[in-house]
Amino acid sequence: MDDYDIVVVGGGPIGCFAAQQLASKGISVAVVEEHKTIGVPLHCAGLVTKRVFDITGCSYSGIVQNKIYGAHIHSPDGTTLTIGGEKLHALVIDRQRFDQTLAEAAQAAGTDLFVGRKVVSGKKQDDTVVLFMDDDEHTSTARCRLVIGADGSRSRIQHVFGFPRPTEILHGVGAELSDTTLDPRFVHIFVGQAVAPGFFAWIIPTDPQGSTARIGLCVGKHHSLSLQQYVTSLLGHPLVRGSTVMKRSGGAIPLGPLKKTVGDHVMLVGDAAAQVKPTSGGGLYPGLLCAQQCFNVAVDAIQKQHYTESALKPYHLSWTKEIGRELSLGLRFRTLFLGLSDAQFNKYIKKLNNDKTIRAINNYGDIDYPSRLALPLLRTAPSLLSLATTVLKRTKP
Repeated sequence: MDDYDIVVVGGGPIGCFAAQQLASKGISVAVVEEHKTIGVPLHCAGLVTKRVFDITGCSYSGIVQNKIYGAHIHSPDGTTLTIGGEKLHALVIDRQRFDQTLAEAAQAAGTDLFVGRKVVSGKKQDDTVVLFMDDDEHTSTARCRLVIGADGSRSRIQHVFGFPRPTEILHGVGAELSDTTLDPRFVHIFVGQAVAPGFFAWIIPTDPQGSTARIGLCVGKHHSLSLQQYVTSLLGHPLVRGSTVMKRSGGAIPLGPLKKTVGDHVMLVGDAAAQVKPTSGGGLYPGLLCAQQCFNVAVDAIQKQHYTESALKPYHLSWTKEIGRELSLGLRFRTLFLGLSDAQFNKYIKKLNNDKTIRAINNYGDIDYPSRLALPLLRTAPSLLSLATTVLKRTKP
């Protein structure tokens, strides 16, 4: 590989979007991706809002598979809370095609893309960074002034350059199904210790006919069964029983954004920086927002030829200002969630199941900004405040 101004490690959507923006400014950029095919393997439920398309400028065509208008939330005792139904809340996307579209845009802007190369180590040398990579046959190196680590939840850049770890790592598993008979307008969410302890499970219809679906779940650190046992149980649910499993997937989700995301000659973005919504595990929207901030500071660093931690720190400050409060509140909501027993899930889902509360959820609910629902929800269901106080006291370190 040649020398570059910037090497982006990780060819996912966050890394390729950042690379495309940088290359469009005439900066020499390379993207290094450890897998041989962009977008494979799949690590995402593929449920996003239109904001993702607003940021990237991608066309819906060939990427959007279905449109979601509401959700059925299932409690452990089988009670169902139905929200939404009138307006568009989310889009189901083909994540592989989305990732490939952003990779193609990065290349069209002038980015060099290298696949099948895994970064194994790196070192700072003479005001540059040298990265050492392995492929199937040999070891190669790349030299650059700035490294952007966009290499996911198991970030090698995060590890090699001594960044802190996220607060928590969730582990998940999923499957693509055919031969389903679902209402295509609604996703299904399942909570409870028997289904997905420490998080939740989902069924997402992936076509306008409801004949295909994407299912999955994540678990926290305390669980009694294997991931495969949980997904087998989910496949036995009446909603998808008898469907055909086309492919399976798995992955990890980091929660708790890093307190430090820059160092000398190095920046982290996306899952590598744990810029992930703690309430849903979604990382595309916050990662893309942060990639914009990363781009701005990286361009300034290249122009001024200043790559020290202090020169790059405005990136950390800007993304924290942009979405840090939302992610922090999400961690508080997660603390509440983790403190709930199955009996409490049953109790409070029943309490929420009234016209006034559902109307508040429908009007203010936003999967990118769940905190916007907090005050309207408390006004319609004040008992939630006592629940929050009780749970926070019980879970206080």
